[in-house]
Amino acid sequence: MSSRGASQLHTIGCPIPASPRISCVLAVCNGQAHLPESIRSIQTQTFHDWELIVVDDGSTDRTPQILDQVQHEDTRIRVHTQSKQGLVAALNQGIMMARGEYIARMDADDISMPDRFAVQLEYLDDHHDIGICGSWIETFGAKTSEIVEYPRDDGAIRCQLLFAPSLAHPATMFRRSLIVDHHLFYDERAVHAEDYDLWVRASRHTRFANVPITLLRYRIHPQQVGHLFEAKMDETAQAIRIAQLARLGITPVPDEAHLHQQISRWKFEPSTTFLSATRIWFDKLIDANRMTGVYPETEFLTVLGTWWSNVCLVATTEGWRTLIECWRAPRLARSAWSPWEHLKFALKCLFRKHPHTKFLGMRGVAN
Repeated sequence: MSSRGASQLHTIGCPIPASPRISCVLAVCNGQAHLPESIRSIQTQTFHDWELIVVDDGSTDRTPQILDQVQHEDTRIRVHTQSKQGLVAALNQGIMMARGEYIARMDADDISMPDRFAVQLEYLDDHHDIGICGSWIETFGAKTSEIVEYPRDDGAIRCQLLFAPSLAHPATMFRRSLIVDHHLFYDERAVHAEDYDLWVRASRHTRFANVPITLLRYRIHPQQVGHLFEAKMDETAQAIRIAQLARLGITPVPDEAHLHQQISRWKFEPSTTFLSATRIWFDKLIDANRMTGVYPETEFLTVLGTWWSNVCLVATTEGWRTLIECWRAPRLARSAWSPWEHLKFALKCLFRKHPHTKFLGMRGVAN
């Protein structure tokens, strides 16, 4: 039974759908500051046939009281309370409780746009080969905000996974059958990078997409996992990258592993030495992929070309030496920039302009 015409809130006494289309899973621990706003963004979705499963992972603040109130006000909200077990266990608990055809992820400090569920549901209904659907996001809470445009198509998304997650975890919606049938639950060994690990494992069973619409506002604040556990998250993410390199038949030596980590974390060095090492490493990745066929070749070259262009751009102050080094990798250089962008880059190198200096009346990646 569709609930498109239903009232916005299901009060006490209203029937709960036996099998809603969407199960939204939200894990929280001490989230009193932003939790009400996050839940409200789900309650105000334009699509109404959903359930919200909130797993309270041992909160000691006012989170339990907040959840007790909202689940009494809205029968679509189901709360599971457990002792402190960690995010991965909480997420897996939520998935096991889910009854919907689709599972939408949500975090206790973010805000879903009103049409998020409607847009992602329509996309997945229309594209049966896509098992996981993300979107673009807008960051907020820091000094500046920005729209993060994740790659749209499956090929680019899976190639990008060699370096970093290519979907915003709290903005994803995926088929519950994908997780259950292939036992793709979150892995507790992937500490603080559980989403990255899941996307890599899921890539062997399904296709991905990101709808090119901003469907989630992602809050930046000091208490985020990425801030509190940055070192452990980086360690786990690097292990995930090394495992993907193994699929390409590559066992990197320490210098190569360190370089790949630097590139993946956007820790570029503005030197021709770094450029040269990156070019050699990318050539090795291209040759390995040609032998193994792990990634689609055209998309793989495009993704590497985009990374290469950004590495080159950081070193424009090195002048003509950067320009020569960049063009020593013609396959990579051609795959990312238009002729106009090549011209702007060349002029910046020749005039030793800082990469983010406004130049030729424009500002952007290669301005």
